[in-house]
Amino acid sequence: MKILIYGAGIVGTTYGWQLSKAGHEITVLVRPEKKQSIKEEGIPIHCADFRGEQKEIEEVVFKPDVIDSLSADNDFEYIIVTANNLHLKEILPILSKSVGNAHILFFQNMWVDDLDSINKYIPEKQYFFGFPFMVGGGRDVGCIYSAISGLKQSHTPLGEPNGEISERVQKIAKAFEEANLKPIIYNEIKIWLITHYAVAAGLSAGIMKAKGGRNFANNPAILKEAIKAIREGLEVCQKLGYNPKAEKANRLYSLPFFIAIPIAKKVYNNEALCLMFDGHTQHSPDEMKKMLEDIIEDGEKYGVKVPILKQIKKDIFN
Repeated sequence: MKILIYGAGIVGTTYGWQLSKAGHEITVLVRPEKKQSIKEEGIPIHCADFRGEQKEIEEVVFKPDVIDSLSADNDFEYIIVTANNLHLKEILPILSKSVGNAHILFFQNMWVDDLDSINKYIPEKQYFFGFPFMVGGGRDVGCIYSAISGLKQSHTPLGEPNGEISERVQKIAKAFEEANLKPIIYNEIKIWLITHYAVAAGLSAGIMKAKGGRNFANNPAILKEAIKAIREGLEVCQKLGYNPKAEKANRLYSLPFFIAIPIAKKVYNNEALCLMFDGHTQHSPDEMKKMLEDIIEDGEKYGVKVPILKQIKKDIFN
């Protein structure tokens, strides 16, 4: 298939590279000032791949096709939007004029107001949702440092806004399967995304407060505080009409602390997750701040008390 990756960040580049290895034709949309250098030199990737029985390090230079603008007469079958959540609202007007006949896969953190913004610009028949749950990492000026998780629960969620198991979702799922990126199609993808937003906000805040994923996983006090923050966020989700209990991954955060904390410690000590957490919190602190603010704002709006979220945000960003 012919697929456009909208943004050359850690997630977009790594997923694009894996899809390219599986035989798909990948193009990356980049800023005009980066087009020539990427076209000539490619994108260096240092990848720690945990999908096998042991970690494998691969260093490659990914050389996709590169464009710096998108027109409505494009011939892409899919456009995968992997840009930071902070940039979504500036991307939507561009996409509304240039999507053509492509199917848009929004592949990023999503909150309720983001869903509303998408609906204002793009008809539902042209987009669906997913999340890059398999990949994370960081970057410097010269290289992307990515990790691909090998955890049993790591996968690539996909789904239609209306819950239909559509042909286009099945087709992109097949592509992800060919790339060993473990797709799972959800009939309640919005619940997955909204509740994940709350979980990710609480976890990221805890990791930033602990100054790293490994420190976080081994600090029971901060783990407990993060779980309390997640519970507040999930209560906001419930108030907004997104039932956290409908997604089994959220069960951990409702367990008694004497059970939840040892499980969380074991899960979050995973090397791949620590690399992914550290890369994301170091690379995108502004997105983490926005996520906390979104949940706090809606909590206050709908009468949900969120003292832990407020305090942990203050501890990190004030």
